Amino acid sequence: MDSDGDTRARLLAAAGELFAERGYAGTKMRDIAARARVNVAAGNYYYGSKKALYLAVLRAHFAEVQALLRRRGAEAPTARLPRAELIRRLRARVRAMLDLLIGPPPSRHGALMLREMADPTEALAVVVDEFIRPRLEELEAIIARLEPRLAGETLRRCALSVVAQAVFYRTTMPALLFMRGERCYPPTLAAALADHVTEFSLGGMARIAARRRRGG
Repeated sequence: MDSDGDTRARLLAAAGELFAERGYAGTKMRDIAARARVNVAAGNYYYGSKKALYLAVLRAHFAEVQALLRRRGAEAPTARLPRAELIRRLRARVRAMLDLLIGPPPSRHGALMLREMADPTEALAVVVDEFIRPRLEELEAIIARLEPRLAGETLRRCALSVVAQAVFYRTTMPALLFMRGERCYPPTLAAALADHVTEFSLGGMARIAARRRRGG
């Protein structure tokens, strides 16, 4: 007989799969229950509603991403660090984003985020407040240490540009794979792209910082 913890875990896993595959609107509680091999009443008993279960899925993924960043040593700096270490953290953060977004295989987290951006639900405020804004501020903290003259909206745009480069390879994946004549991205691509995005971003940020030094 399954424990309460086992049932909750199965519901969470099944919901994560279906929300990533079909989106929030396209997923029914009965489908989640069927995949989790429980009755619909169990889903309502443990999570209360589809919305509550969706939030639980999102928060579980948020925690997994933050744990991945900690394992990769990609946290925001809390003390003065050498430039080489700041660059390593920037690259580790970009690599983590790419691993999640393009894999192979792409993670369910990436699919969930893309669906939420394309078809926002009532959970968007939670996604922004508990995931997007904190992760963006961590990235800004790294960039601000690399280029201290960057601040305010300029700093935020630089951070968003770093993220956008990683997201591009996920959102355009079908077209890029067609152009490459491949069915999936090769395992070595994320590392190569992390190097490229990091170097490209460092060059762009240095140019913007130099322009600010000249009063441009």
